[in-house]
Amino acid sequence: MAHNLVPFAAVNALINQGVSQLLSNATATWQGSGHAFGVVFKREQADGYMSEAVTAAIHTVSLCVANAPGIAEGSEGLRINGQVTRITGPVVPDASGWATFPIVFTEGAHAGP
Repeated sequence: MAHNLVPFAAVNALINQGVSQLLSNATATWQGSGHAFGVVFKREQADGYMSEAVTAAIHTVSLCVANAPGIAEGSEGLRINGQVTRITGPVVPDASGWATFPIVFTEGAHAGP
């Protein structure tokens, strides 16, 4: 049964490549490999406790996990636009191999790409 999925694996890889090239708004590397790949980076205002008094940003990133083998919550090997991040939530890829998860920048008080 698995042999029937082989043609779809090539199509899936082609789609993932197109998404990372055309829809990405940031560049990332994993564990200093030097191999750069596209990611979708989002910065949003946090709504929550005392949001009228405190301004907080939430950063999330979406990427194809095939570009970052072993990526997991707590990892610090992901660099976005050259800045080190820590992954602060679970990395759970969907059926296409993409995952969206929260991050924090670890260098500087106002770090961000």
